[in-house]
Amino acid sequence: MAMIPSNVLTKAGIDEDAAIDTVGGGDINQAFHIRGKNNRYFLKWHEDPPHRFFQKEARQLSMLGNVPGVNAPEVVRFGDQYLLLAWIEGNPSPRTEEKLGELIADLHSEKGERFGFDEDNFLGTLPQYNAITDRWIEFYANYRLLPQMDEAEKRGKLPKERKKKARQLVENLHHWLSEPAYPALLHGDLWAGNWLVGPGGAPYIIDPAISYGDPAFDRAMMALFGGYSTRTMNSYEAKIKRSQQEEEILPLYQLYFLFAHLNMFGEMYGSSVDRILKRYVG
Repeated sequence: MAMIPSNVLTKAGIDEDAAIDTVGGGDINQAFHIRGKNNRYFLKWHEDPPHRFFQKEARQLSMLGNVPGVNAPEVVRFGDQYLLLAWIEGNPSPRTEEKLGELIADLHSEKGERFGFDEDNFLGTLPQYNAITDRWIEFYANYRLLPQMDEAEKRGKLPKERKKKARQLVENLHHWLSEPAYPALLHGDLWAGNWLVGPGGAPYIIDPAISYGDPAFDRAMMALFGGYSTRTMNSYEAKIKRSQQEEEILPLYQLYFLFAHLNMFGEMYGSSVDRILKRYVG
């Protein structure tokens, strides 16, 4: 087991006699299950995280947890190197999948005044840039796609033809995307690994990368790698209707996540990026 520095445990308020076990599944931070005398916690720790990495996550989790109908782990404490959360554990109930759809619909029913977000945050290990804007399509182009494309170019993953098509797509987003009815609160990284089951079979969402925007942006990530059942999606749609043009626009939003995966994990995602570019710009 990797050792957490004693000063971090002290700052986090962990009892000296608490049992500490490693938790797998993450590739950014080290994670631990803390079992004290009266409480259990989930501790994320990183020896040298980006500036305000855990502070930003703590703020976002608190924002999610304050939305009616949305469950997120309670933030207990945080510091420069750690985030301490309440431990979440439970067994699925017959309605867990439906409740998940209702939770995501409740999240997307939370309205912001404008699009974007008031501070930068992170998507995985990558910085995610934000601003407050009046137009979603402009925000998506300038603060989602273009930064990932620039990062891909820096990493040597944007050859001439891919760059040409990507720039052409960004310039013509308005041909395919429409402005949403309102700025919806988005989780921002809603793949199937970012929700878990809590007490009573209630779903909880974790690891946010939030902004205010088009709910289809979250639905694009939900569809990209699978893992969400028909029951979840039907429960979602009972509260929020999806556009008839959804299948046409989801790949445009999936392109952001695929560029991010290209930058984080390599050219294995290049063919998926190229397939979407070819679909829209030939």
